[in-house]
Amino acid sequence: MGINMAIKPIQPLQKCPSVLLTVVSCLFTLPSLASDFLCDATQTSNSQLPLLESSCPIGKGMWGKARPTKHSTHFWIQCGVFRQPLSVSQAQKLYQGISTDVWLKKERKHYRCLIGPYEDYQTAQREWRDVRKQKGYDKVFIRQVIKSATQNQAPKVAKKSRQSTKRTPVNQLNDHQQKAHTYPTPSTRRFTQINGIEYRVPYTMDNNDQFYMEHELPWNRLDYQAALKTCQQLGMKLSTAEQWQTLLSKKIMYKDKWPVHLPYWGANRQGLFSNGKVRELTGTSLLNVLCVKE
Repeated sequence: MGINMAIKPIQPLQKCPSVLLTVVSCLFTLPSLASDFLCDATQTSNSQLPLLESSCPIGKGMWGKARPTKHSTHFWIQCGVFRQPLSVSQAQKLYQGISTDVWLKKERKHYRCLIGPYEDYQTAQREWRDVRKQKGYDKVFIRQVIKSATQNQAPKVAKKSRQSTKRTPVNQLNDHQQKAHTYPTPSTRRFTQINGIEYRVPYTMDNNDQFYMEHELPWNRLDYQAALKTCQQLGMKLSTAEQWQTLLSKKIMYKDKWPVHLPYWGANRQGLFSNGKVRELTGTSLLNVLCVKE
């Protein structure tokens, strides 16, 4: 998919009463979708659907006998346009027929309801048919985003507070700020060992950190410098691309429910995506953290 939507929520961000795009910053990567697109989203409370940033590409509607082009990168299902934002409870029935999530995008005085994103048109089409069966959603349609319209971004969910979701990278803090900010010792949420190499997904309770929900658990979303610091506290390093490929090949992440909606930080500012892609990102992106130790 051309949309580094680091995200495809396997479980709707809000399928559960307090889920993925919660009162936190949220980025989403569809496990299969995770490619080269990241898009910000904010969610002000657990009862509200996440709101996509205005620059997040949603493409154009596919009408009549329109078919996806070879340049299509991903698809959305438009589930309506509302004067007031749709709540999580109002969107609950939509989750019965979808494998992704429900989002809102504000446009002037209205809110556009979107389901997705989808990398595969066939999946989008199948779920579009299921959504149409829901009362009040018979007018839904599919939108396609073509390559030229995408940017290097992916849906994130932001903090409950309406503060900027962008952290100040550690290396940009002045000496006084760095001394004043102490990092709590990270706990380990997921662990495995392959060929003598330890892999850990850490978690910290630092109030300055953002997080998102997946598998009904909160997971940290950190910038590159914070990810480095977290692994160093554990006496570990960020994963190399080769180590990442080894982990993926074992299928452990899906079997043991590791977070996969967002890419992970790897060594040298590389974004490690669950579809196997590896690409260099800016250090300010807020991603999952994977620490390794040989």
